Amino acid sequence: MAETFEGDAQRKALVVMATGAGKTRTVIALVELLMRANWVKRVLFLAERVALVDQAARAFKEHLPHATTVKLTDDKVSEGRVYVSTYPTMLGLINQTDGGRRRFGPGHFDLVVIDEAHRSVYQKYRAIFSYFDSLLVGLTATPKDEVDRNTYGLFDLADGVPTDAYTLEEAVEEKYLVPPRAVAVDLRIQRTGLRYDELSDAEKDEWDALEWATATCPTR
Repeated sequence: MAETFEGDAQRKALVVMATGAGKTRTVIALVELLMRANWVKRVLFLAERVALVDQAARAFKEHLPHATTVKLTDDKVSEGRVYVSTYPTMLGLINQTDGGRRRFGPGHFDLVVIDEAHRSVYQKYRAIFSYFDSLLVGLTATPKDEVDRNTYGLFDLADGVPTDAYTLEEAVEEKYLVPPRAVAVDLRIQRTGLRYDELSDAEKDEWDALEWATATCPTR
């Protein structure tokens, strides 16, 4: 990734790694490298759910302790070098002003990291990536190359050719992961269906953020 930014003069990179292979840890190593090289001062890490934000914040604090990490889902006023947020929280903060000034202007971050890039880039939150003038890194295990849902296109890449890739086969061979094993599970939803009013508030928010053109609505 660093070679892509420096040697190839590109501002976007897509990293495809098998689930469980360490996407967050890999991007933390990249952040540390770019900070040491004075390429990056402030970083924004975006995740879909609060649980993933909490997980990422813990990882940054553990592996990059000298860079203050701010979890915007809980703390919207502190200053730091690494900011971790959900997409709705960040979109709301972008639109906030104080005395006519925005706290997060287009140049506030030098690097924006998109977790689970194969899903997040197609919803309304894609405006966030256009707003910030920064380097952009996408993390995913399952990139899409469909006409209307093309992960590669957002990063200006040819279909099927990510910036970097670490496959499940490589992870298994190097003993970081084990081969998958199929397990049959009887799911209640498959037997009885799902009603919208039975969802939690977080699940309703996630459902409402889906693209209705491709989604199947649960019975209300």
